Amino acid sequence: MTKTKNFWKRLISTLWFVPTLFVVCGVLLGILLVAFDYFIGSPFDQLSPFFGVQTSGATNILAVIAGSSITVAGTVFSITIVALTLASTQFSPRILRNFMRDTGNQAVLGVLVGIFGYCIVVMRTIREGGSSPESDFVPSTAVFFGVIFGFVGIGCLIYFIHHVSTSIQATSIISQIADETIREIKNTFPVDENFPKVDKETSKILLKKDFLTIAAYKNGYVQNADFGELLRLAEKYDLILKMQRRIGQFTLEGLPILAVFTKNPNFKLNKEISKELCETYDISSFRTVEGDVAFGLRQIVDISLKALSAAINDSTTAITCVDYLTAIMICIAKRPNCPSYLFKNGKLRLIVEQQCFEDFFDLAFNQIRQNAGGNVAVILRQLNSVNILSKINVSLPFADERSERHAIMQTQARLLYELAEQTINADTDLQTVTRYYKRVEQSLKERKNKIQSADNI
Repeated sequence: MTKTKNFWKRLISTLWFVPTLFVVCGVLLGILLVAFDYFIGSPFDQLSPFFGVQTSGATNILAVIAGSSITVAGTVFSITIVALTLASTQFSPRILRNFMRDTGNQAVLGVLVGIFGYCIVVMRTIREGGSSPESDFVPSTAVFFGVIFGFVGIGCLIYFIHHVSTSIQATSIISQIADETIREIKNTFPVDENFPKVDKETSKILLKKDFLTIAAYKNGYVQNADFGELLRLAEKYDLILKMQRRIGQFTLEGLPILAVFTKNPNFKLNKEISKELCETYDISSFRTVEGDVAFGLRQIVDISLKALSAAINDSTTAITCVDYLTAIMICIAKRPNCPSYLFKNGKLRLIVEQQCFEDFFDLAFNQIRQNAGGNVAVILRQLNSVNILSKINVSLPFADERSERHAIMQTQARLLYELAEQTINADTDLQTVTRYYKRVEQSLKERKNKIQSADNI
C-alpha cells in the first residue's frame, strides 16, 4: 500500500475529518441556495399561503434548527465517548479505532454540524428593510430546505441511537473485525504458489555479511511499507533490499529497518538514497489491519482473553471469538504463505519477512488455550476448530505445507486435552472432553494417513 493510501485511511479514521467536510458542504449549499433566491427568485413565492414566511419567522425557524442541531451534535459526541469508554473497558483498547472510523458515527456527527453551518449562513443573509416590506429579503428556498434538514437531523438522531446500541454488542464488534481481516487476507495473500526461484549468484550475494543498513527514523510500529516504491528504487540503483522489520512490528529509532545488498563494490549509500528508501515506510504509534493481518487476529484474541478473565467470565463471548478466529484461519489456510522474495523484471529486488500459517495459528489458539483452564465450553470449541481446520487442510493443493500444518493441529489438540486433564475437576465434564478428543484424535490420524499417501504419489 502506498503512503498516500495509508495517509488517506488514517485521515478518514479520525472523528474530525468527515464532520468538517459536512460543515463545508453545508456552508456552500447555504450560499448556493441563497444566491438562487437572490438572482433567480424562489419558486415558493407563488405558494406564499403555504410556504411564505416573514423575516422574523424565518430567523426564528433557522435559529431553532441551528440550536437544536448543535445541541444534539454535542449529545451524539458524548454518547460516542461513553461508547468508546465502555468498549475499551469491556473488550479491548485496541478496538477504539474501529469505533472512531465507523462511517455511521462520522456521518451523523457530520450531518448535524453541517445543518448548523447551513442555518448560520442562511440566517446571516436575511434582511429586514424597515418600513418597506418590499425591501425585505427572505431566501424562501433556503429556509424551506433548512426545515427539511431539521427533519433529517431528527432521523439521524434516531438512527444513531439504534446504531450505537447495535455496534457495542460483542458479536457486532467481533464480526466487524473478522470481516475486515478477511478482506485484507484476500487482498494480501496470493491465490497460487508458483513463485520465482532465487538463482545461485543471487544466493551468494545474500550470504555476504558486509551488507549496508538503513536505520529507522523514529520509534513506533511499522504501519506500512510501499513495496512498489521499494522495488522501483531497488531496480533504479541495482540493489537487493531486505526488510529487517515486518509490517506490524515495533521498531526503535536507529535500529536497522532495511538491509542493502549490492553486486557493485563501488556503491555508496549516501544520505539521498537513504532518505528515498526511508520515505517508503510509515511508522506510527499504532497498528492497523491494512497489511497486518495478525493485528486483526490480535484484536479478537484480546477480546477473548478479556472475556475469560475472572472479572468478566463471559464464556459466550470467548466462544464467539473462537468461531470467528476459525473463520479467519480457514481463509488463511486456503492460501499459500505469502512469498518472501519479490522480483521485478525477473530479478530479485526485495526480501520481505512474512508470517506463515504457523504464526497465525499460534496467535489464534495459544493464548486462549492458556487462559481457558477449567472452561469446558471453550476447550471443546477449540477442539472443534482444530478438527475443522484439519479437514480443510487435507484437500489443499499445497503439498509442501500440508504435513507441517497438520502436525501443528495435532499438537494443539493434544495440548488442549492435557489442559483439560489438569484443570477440569468434575469427572463428568472431563469424560465429555475425553470422548470428543478421542473422536478428533482419530480423525486427525486418518487425515494424516491421507496426506502421507497423497504426498507419496
